[in-house]
Amino acid sequence: MLNLLTKYLTMLDKLKKTDIFFLIYISISSLLIIFSLWGEDMLVHLLLIRLIILILVFGILFFHKQVKSKLSDILREAYPLILSAYFYQETVNYNKLFFSNLDPYLEKADFYIFGIQPAISFSECISNHLFSELMYFSYFTFYLLIIGFFLIYYLQKGDKLSKNVFYLTASLYLFYLIFAIFPSAGPQYFFESPQNILPSAYIFDNIMHLVQKFGEQPTGAFPSSHVGISIIILILFRKDFGNYFKIALPIVFLLILSTVYIKAHYVVDVVAGIVFAPLILFLSKKLYNYLPGK
Repeated sequence: MLNLLTKYLTMLDKLKKTDIFFLIYISISSLLIIFSLWGEDMLVHLLLIRLIILILVFGILFFHKQVKSKLSDILREAYPLILSAYFYQETVNYNKLFFSNLDPYLEKADFYIFGIQPAISFSECISNHLFSELMYFSYFTFYLLIIGFFLIYYLQKGDKLSKNVFYLTASLYLFYLIFAIFPSAGPQYFFESPQNILPSAYIFDNIMHLVQKFGEQPTGAFPSSHVGISIIILILFRKDFGNYFKIALPIVFLLILSTVYIKAHYVVDVVAGIVFAPLILFLSKKLYNYLPGK
């Protein structure tokens, strides 16, 4: 037992910068949840989930320390990206801590700029099922971009894997914290029927509706983290992988179009995502240099 405890303490002493940032995010977001949901029954439930996540994370770190394998390597590096899917939808619990949803202002901004509602008119103007399929698939490529990003750095730039995973992880979670300052639900949640009815396609509309049912919440529309993270991936690819940058560029362009087409975002959300991307990446790099850890 004493030997096991010694190994555990040794593991804690060798935390990476990504681990430390992850623990800081858990702490800050937990405080936001406590302040937002104090006195409500679901608070205990959410904090219990976080405790389970922490136990799971330290279990992964301990497993990697004891068993050196490709699987343990991947879990060791990728766990913050995997868990980001949960933490995204969890932001709905604290995103209105300071302000009410900004959707009325975002919707008016789009109408003021374009004279129409692009999130409504885009899919009405091009209602072809084939184009809709392309748009739904393009929105889905966000998850493929993150997976591809990790695998490319894991397989081809092993020496830069931890640093770039930190950049992407920190960027994701910084966007989540920003949602507490700029709360918004997005067109599909803000507009009423029939304006919020999503376009029909063949296959990927059903896949994305399933993803949205279990992984989406009326939160995180402004700025668009889908757009912002995709731009950050492009920036990092352009530095290290020119060929992959060229492949990812048209994918990200279609992804940006899709966020408005399927009513996930207003155009101003997209613009904000593009503007915030280099700023968030800059802050992530500063945090990497500042935080302790291997």
